[in-house]
Formats: sequence, structure tokens, C-alpha cells
Amino acid sequence: MSKALRILLICLLAISAVTLVAFYIQNSTGIFVISNLAEAMASQNMVDVLMYVSYVMLFAAILLVVILTIMQMADNRKTLKRTGIILLLAVVLIGVSFLLASGDPVPVSIDAEPTYAQFKLTDTVLIMSYILVVVAFVALIWGGVRKLIQNR
Repeated sequence: MSKALRILLICLLAISAVTLVAFYIQNSTGIFVISNLAEAMASQNMVDVLMYVSYVMLFAAILLVVILTIMQMADNRKTLKRTGIILLLAVVLIGVSFLLASGDPVPVSIDAEPTYAQFKLTDTVLIMSYILVVVAFVALIWGGVRKLIQNR
């Protein structure tokens, strides 16, 4: 495992651990108490916190990947073209996901309705996740088929 990938994984693991701890110990008053777990789970504040933390995680992952990729490009000039193509594909994927996201409200029973921008961002991330899952399955199947053809 490369040093950059190890740093990325450690950063994301630390953010996830802090989020997990905060989810289980914060109540609606903002006081950290583990005894009020039921109150914390029913709190609208906790839902808001988790939504914002998920946004932070998404943008932190994207930012770390871009920064670490640029650092690796500076070390190895041969991979400059390939890295540029990968970054271009990532931008295209995000753009297509954003264009496909409807931003239509979902009927939920909460006090403060999310805004159109929040729905649009959530839809974008969901569509991007769906596309990446499909790409991962196709890559798995293609790798197996290619290996079978080469070993023939």
C-alpha cells in the first residue's frame, strides 16, 4: 500500500471514528451523555449533524484524493497523462450525477424541510454511488472474463 493511500485511509478513519462517537453520545441539548441514547436517536439535531458530517466526509475524501493524486504526479511524471484522464473522468462523473439529480422533495415528517440544494446534493451523491457500484461490478466481471480468455 502506498504512503499516500495509507494517509488517506487514516484521515477518513479518524473522521469516521469521531462521527460514530458523536452519534452515540450527543443528545438534543448538545450535552454529551451516553445515558440519553433514546433521546439522541430521536433528535432532529442529530439528523442534521449526521447530514453535515456526511457532506464533510464526502468533500474531505474528494479533496484528499485530488491532493494526494497531485502529489504523486509531481513525483512521477510518467503517470501524468493517466492521472489527468482519471481526474477528468471523476469530474465528468460528478457532472453527470449532478445533471441527473432531480432535487425533488421526498415526503418526510420532520420539522425543518431540507432545501432544494440539499436535495440536489443528496441526489447527486446517491446517483454517483449507483454509477460507481455498477462500474465496480462491470470491472469485476470484465476482470474475470479477461483472465479466462488469457488462460485459454
